[in-house]
Amino acid sequence: MIGGGNIKSMDMEALRERAGLTRFEVAYQLGISETSVRNWETGRTEPTMTPQKFLEILGILKCTPEELAMASDKSISQRHKRKPGRPRKVIENNNGLNEVQTIESATGH
Repeated sequence: MIGGGNIKSMDMEALRERAGLTRFEVAYQLGISETSVRNWETGRTEPTMTPQKFLEILGILKCTPEELAMASDKSISQRHKRKPGRPRKVIENNNGLNEVQTIESATGH
């Protein structure tokens, strides 16, 4: 193992933090958006990349392919354990078709 620590308990964020990097630094070094890195860490999306980018991220995060795969899987599985997004309500239109809308919060977000 390259970095040490219990890899079974590590998610994508833990790998990044173990390497001593911010989301911005990882994104910058890979030439991707910080949002992509955040989405990986929160389990919203899985890392998809070229073989060259794959090798780059291993070097940046100082991890093995196995650690990266396990961390990605853990981030994805944690996403499914979190609370669902905003509640939705079904609004019946005059034409009989239903429409799904997101309920806005009191702050308008």
